[in-house]
Amino acid sequence: MCIAATLGFAFPAGAQSLQNPVIGIVDVQRVLRDAKASKSVRPEVNRLRGEFQKTVKAQEQRLRKAERELARQRVILAPEAFAQKRRAFSEDARKAQENVQTRRRELDRAVNNTNNEILKKLIVVAKEVAEAKKLNILLEKRFVFISVRSLDLTKEIIERLDKKLPVVQIRVDSSGKGPAQGKK
Repeated sequence: MCIAATLGFAFPAGAQSLQNPVIGIVDVQRVLRDAKASKSVRPEVNRLRGEFQKTVKAQEQRLRKAERELARQRVILAPEAFAQKRRAFSEDARKAQENVQTRRRELDRAVNNTNNEILKKLIVVAKEVAEAKKLNILLEKRFVFISVRSLDLTKEIIERLDKKLPVVQIRVDSSGKGPAQGKK
């Protein structure tokens, strides 16, 4: 994402005659990594991912056990009874897989919405800094090959963002009724 494109600066008609462009640079990835809001949500995201992995592992173990039991029963059950149990096992495995995929999507949606909440506030803060410094353009660092350090406004933007949005909470909506969103 290029911050310059989202700032929405209106350049005057004589913009081609601009003598000295005023440029700033921001390392968006560093802001998203180092901001207090990002740090505040990281432990909860890690906890939720850990719980998800435990659930998946438990389901996999349960299905493996059921499959072993089904294989053991193959020799003692009539073909029709075995086929019926095999269909029931297949349906159980399909439902478990759907459940895992649904929970993964819910978790990913919650994380993305929380990150978007931080990013929205970052854009507001970046605009404020650009206006305060009378910048013509604020570029994302990953699009800049070489620059002087004095153009880098990342630290100032992080400080302002930390004041405006020190904490964000992640919310996973498992009801399926709507998107999960990060909350302040």
